Amino acid sequence: MRTDGTPSRSMRSIRATRTASLTAKYAVLLIYSAFSLVPFLWMVSAGFKRPEDVLTVPVKWIPPEFVPRNFYEALFDERFAGFTFARFLWNSLFVATITTLLAIVLATAVGYGFAKFRFRGNTATMWTLLGTTLLPFSSVVIPLYLVVRQMNLLDTQWALIVPFAISGVTIFVARQFIKGIPDALIDSARIDGATEMQIYRRIIIPLSGPAITTVGVMTFLFSWSQFLWPLIVESSQSNYTAPLGLSLLGLGSTFNIDYSIWMAAATLSTIPPLIFFLILQGPYLRGLEAMSGIKG
Repeated sequence: MRTDGTPSRSMRSIRATRTASLTAKYAVLLIYSAFSLVPFLWMVSAGFKRPEDVLTVPVKWIPPEFVPRNFYEALFDERFAGFTFARFLWNSLFVATITTLLAIVLATAVGYGFAKFRFRGNTATMWTLLGTTLLPFSSVVIPLYLVVRQMNLLDTQWALIVPFAISGVTIFVARQFIKGIPDALIDSARIDGATEMQIYRRIIIPLSGPAITTVGVMTFLFSWSQFLWPLIVESSQSNYTAPLGLSLLGLGSTFNIDYSIWMAAATLSTIPPLIFFLILQGPYLRGLEAMSGIKG
């Protein structure tokens, strides 16, 4: 800074470099956002169009005639092999909700054990569990299928819930956050005669809000978007979830695909996870931020 208050040449150069770097970052983010949003916006636009307007070239982003009834028909008409899409949405909502609740309970309970109990092989076991998530899902489909068959869960919605109610990632997330809870709180509760279950319910759960939110969002979105596993274990179309239900449009009737109805149904299938994420995005991001600073 010069004596007259004007910035020196070196400071102006530094500011210009920072501005250029920030501009480049925002440009990259905008380009990436455009690539991500264009298919979604086309899907929403197509859901409001007449069938003959969906595949026109060039693309008409604003429908020549809005047909909001497409969404009603997609939701309640039995166009999906004799079922309504509302049934598949309910199946997805049920499976994702139950899986998320179980994941929260199991991940925090197991994570509490890994974080606050000392036993031989603690760290090695944790990293082994986390390492299993690096395996491609296709490599464990057959053994997982055999386990589910042995449990007599095939062609039930529990076949979509039980295998994913706990995972190495959710345990790791809960463990990393719970490690930051002061041991003094837990020791004080033990001195006062509290059982481990009471400590878990009255201390660990109330103080693990960000971790619970993070586990919940991760599990809900993963469960909602599954396609391969439901296709393998569900043989009854009545048990299909939304991603599978979309593939049934037109089957059992005219075998003609109405793309406007299809896109309306696809748009409807994105609404529940989108609402779920928007409601919890604040705690979710705070949880990720908090865990990013936890070591060990």
